[in-house]
Amino acid sequence: MNTMTLTLASRWRFSYLMKMSFLLVILIVGWLGSLILASNFNLSLNDVWQLLNDQMGNEIHQHIIYSIRMPRAFVAMFAGMGLAIAGLLMQSITRNPLASPSIFGVSAGAAFAFAFASTGLLPWLSGVPILIITMSGALISGVMVFFLAGLHQNRINPIRVVLAGVALNFLFISLTRAAVIFADEHAYGVMYWLTGSVANVGWSDVTLLLPTVFFGFVLSMYLSFQLNLLRLGEAMMQSVGGKLWQVRVLSSIVIVLLIAACVSVSGPIGFVGLMVPHVARAWVGHDIRFLMPMTLLMGGNLVLYADIGSRYINLGQENPVGIVTSLFGALFFLVLTKQQMRSQL
Repeated sequence: MNTMTLTLASRWRFSYLMKMSFLLVILIVGWLGSLILASNFNLSLNDVWQLLNDQMGNEIHQHIIYSIRMPRAFVAMFAGMGLAIAGLLMQSITRNPLASPSIFGVSAGAAFAFAFASTGLLPWLSGVPILIITMSGALISGVMVFFLAGLHQNRINPIRVVLAGVALNFLFISLTRAAVIFADEHAYGVMYWLTGSVANVGWSDVTLLLPTVFFGFVLSMYLSFQLNLLRLGEAMMQSVGGKLWQVRVLSSIVIVLLIAACVSVSGPIGFVGLMVPHVARAWVGHDIRFLMPMTLLMGGNLVLYADIGSRYINLGQENPVGIVTSLFGALFFLVLTKQQMRSQL
């Protein structure tokens, strides 16, 4: 029996490593494709090779790849990773499969803070870094969700969690629309940003997202064992020595930090945090220790390829990546909701 168990465990680990390797290869291919595809210039992999090896080549092509395409590819990848991890954490601490940053209002809170700062009603906000502004909005929204949903209590009501999250999401969306009206000459830029875009990013955005996503991933892995215990239920978790309050607070901090960083750079890209954790569970199961790395790679792949796809919607023009993720995410949400209704019958 022990030998058979070890064999099955070894096979599962091998299968998991193969899946992770496959996702990593797809991610590298997508990153390279993002550098050269859908361009008005005849960019090629040879230009990328010459740039990476510091060789002389077409200066215009290399400048486009290094200054525009490469930061864009990294931002799309890291933003997808951050939003996916945030979504998995939200679903874990609320034990609600419908939880995600875009549905529970945290992304909307960060977006409202940015839109309000763009109105110019408070001139001193123009000197405040965007990250601080979006983090403030995400923190306010996150705290409101935390207490309205009853996450400060030992036991939570799933219906209350959904109602609190959806209500706050609509509240901040309405406030954001009102702020856009006052934005005046910045209105078009704000509306474009609110759709979710990685078009106008630079290396400073990459240096912001990389350490944030790395820190969020490391802390999430540290919490993975406790999050696995939470799957058993609040009472069972506490009976075996689990630290319920600590897990929820630390997870909430990571969620706010990741969403603030991602929204400040790329805007509120919708439904990434909803779709990716569910697809990852279908591949590796519910163990957070293995689910977290899978979610990380899947999130990066999703936004990276969605950005490539968005360029072909109107070739030659910049199109927000949020159009693609929202299109698939809305359909995914409807299917997921229908499945949840069937499971309760």
